[in-house]
Amino acid sequence: MGLDRASVRAGFSNYTNALRTLQASTVVLSSPIFSTFISVYWRNPKTKASGNEIIEVSLSKPLDEIIAARQYKQAGGLGYFTRWASDLIHCQMNIESANSALALACKAARTLQFMASTGLRPSSKSMPIRGDFGRDLPGRDHGSSWYDPIEKRYLFVDEPYAAAVKDRQQERSAWSLRNRWEIAKPLWAGMYYPEGGSELYLISDGQKGLPLGPVLLALSRMPAPVVPENCKRVTMTDGELFRSPGEVRDAKEKAQKAKQARGPRTTGNTVPYRMVMASGRRPNVKMAIATHQRVGQLLKDVISATRQRVGIVNRLASVRSELDDWVQLEYDHDALPNDVFFELYYQERNIVPDNEYGIAGRSLHIERLQEAKALIAFSYPDCKPVRDLLRKLDLALQSLTSWK
Repeated sequence: MGLDRASVRAGFSNYTNALRTLQASTVVLSSPIFSTFISVYWRNPKTKASGNEIIEVSLSKPLDEIIAARQYKQAGGLGYFTRWASDLIHCQMNIESANSALALACKAARTLQFMASTGLRPSSKSMPIRGDFGRDLPGRDHGSSWYDPIEKRYLFVDEPYAAAVKDRQQERSAWSLRNRWEIAKPLWAGMYYPEGGSELYLISDGQKGLPLGPVLLALSRMPAPVVPENCKRVTMTDGELFRSPGEVRDAKEKAQKAKQARGPRTTGNTVPYRMVMASGRRPNVKMAIATHQRVGQLLKDVISATRQRVGIVNRLASVRSELDDWVQLEYDHDALPNDVFFELYYQERNIVPDNEYGIAGRSLHIERLQEAKALIAFSYPDCKPVRDLLRKLDLALQSLTSWK
């Protein structure tokens, strides 16, 4: 039987022995270790109601140790998300209801739970079909591929609905035996849709795949999968912008370290600079703080209203990040206290008027970006760093203009 072979390969006498051992060793994490926040905006196109569902999930590792930013697209539960801060991910897809937003946030949380526990990373590799004249594993559904960066081996996940495979277990075991694959069902319920009846199965090549025993043991020690009924929701008052502890901490550390650095010698219209996470050249003059405030407000207004348009938001995020770096080097703490600095380019609006949201406010967004361009061009000398910023604003304007 495939389960017995997998259990023996993992160091147990048979599948029953493996199951009993895993059940005996099951422990629930007694306290949170690292908190990660998951944010999903939603807006009902008929009622115009909108909001932001935020949940907090406790994980055994920091977010950036669980998954790299470039890997989000490969993980099914994280495919619509992007890293926003060291402890915050944000959904970039249009969601039409609070319930759907909450379900999507929980699915992302379960994916992070799975990776944090097993150490696996998402993979784009598909499960190969062997033997049986090309016939697939009976009942396989909602599959995903995973890679162990230490063992350099792959493991595949199958998450069909329980009703669909209830009467096909012998057929699935026979398939795995004929094709030399190992299949095991962990105690943990899974990532896809456990609250709706899906089940989790691990599948591995019997000769070249990742041994299932350690993964089964890791999953047996996990807390219950995060679902809407048990998730830890973060509530915000109307109009309040959520900033995670990591987002606030990172911004403060960045500002403090930048203000401690000495300014380098000026050359021509630009001066080189180096910060904790940024370096390059900047204009050798200051833009007035009031102008920074105006440009920052213009950028924040457009970002908050066009979150679903990646071509706009990514470019504007790059512009404000660079201006945020420049202003820290242009003014010391006395001239630019923290309470003013922290609101210059961040803390955008959470609630956007209907006539400004998305494509409905396109003409207003275009006016705002054109004003931001004019202010930057007037305040700084003509130089490559400034031209690069203006180019990014032009690209954001192009994305606005072509938005259908």
